[in-house]
Amino acid sequence: MSTMRFLVPIGFASLALALSGCGSGNGSDMPAASAGGTAPPIQGLQPTLASIQDNVFTPICIGCHSGANAPQGLQLTAGNSAANLINVPAPRDATQIRVIPGNPDGSLLIQKLKGTQTLGAQMPLGQPPLDPSTIAVISQWITNGAPTQ
Repeated sequence: MSTMRFLVPIGFASLALALSGCGSGNGSDMPAASAGGTAPPIQGLQPTLASIQDNVFTPICIGCHSGANAPQGLQLTAGNSAANLINVPAPRDATQIRVIPGNPDGSLLIQKLKGTQTLGAQMPLGQPPLDPSTIAVISQWITNGAPTQ
């Protein structure tokens, strides 16, 4: 009987943790946090949309940001990410632009990844924050004008 008292709270706690984030969407465990409390750096990431799509958006973001129910309509699936990011205002605050080519610090995407946003939560939700080196590569893509090719 005393064992049952402990199983119920643990079961609810596990359920709450499972529902707190969307996860990576690929069925694998979330990346382990590094010593700085962030996800490990992504090796080989280049400041191109194709590289960011293949190494960040697809494995980390589309678990939540895909399909008709993507949060705030932000689908980050291949073929949709550029049209949903570049020069697109946030639905909850049209003064905040998701990606402003040439201006990473003014781009909501970078603010959300760094945790400096004033709108919503830091991304990726329910996962360790991206490593600063990974965010730097995404920032460089935006600095370069956020080219789609």
